[in-house]
Amino acid sequence: MRRLWRIVLVSAAVLAAVAATGLGMAYSLGAFAEAGRFGAVPGCAVLDPATFAPVLAAAKVETDGDNCTASDGQVQVNVGYTLVTKRGTVGGPELASRYLTAVAGGDTERLDGVGDQAIRQRTQAIGSPQVISMRVSNLIVVLSVLNLGGGDLPAGAEDGLVKVATAVGTRLKA
Repeated sequence: MRRLWRIVLVSAAVLAAVAATGLGMAYSLGAFAEAGRFGAVPGCAVLDPATFAPVLAAAKVETDGDNCTASDGQVQVNVGYTLVTKRGTVGGPELASRYLTAVAGGDTERLDGVGDQAIRQRTQAIGSPQVISMRVSNLIVVLSVLNLGGGDLPAGAEDGLVKVATAVGTRLKA
């Protein structure tokens, strides 16, 4: 009877060792890394002229590949997408988060409630462009607003861009 128990215990130990080795190999190959919600860039289908209403009263939306542009002739809002895929043991959402953390510098501010993570960058360039970079799962969305005439942005354009980003983030999460 003791011999039977020894065989059972040794067999269980060998089986546990094989299982642990298999799980370790699967982990090292990235089998447990989260791919993220997006397998492809959503494109401009999630955007319509009403999305841009907080910045542009009468927006004309144009598509150029996966990038979208809305303009009223004086002010332009751009939306671009970057899909982040998992690499090894690091998932797509984690890599996208690391990217936004790395991009955030001294001239950025964190925006709470916009996508899963978002930052705003204020620049001092011609047209006073303002940029919001946000993450929704493994998708990075970059939104910018600028004055095509080269002057300052109209009143409310910066806050309007935050509202546009919030709307886009909400649609992408749905």
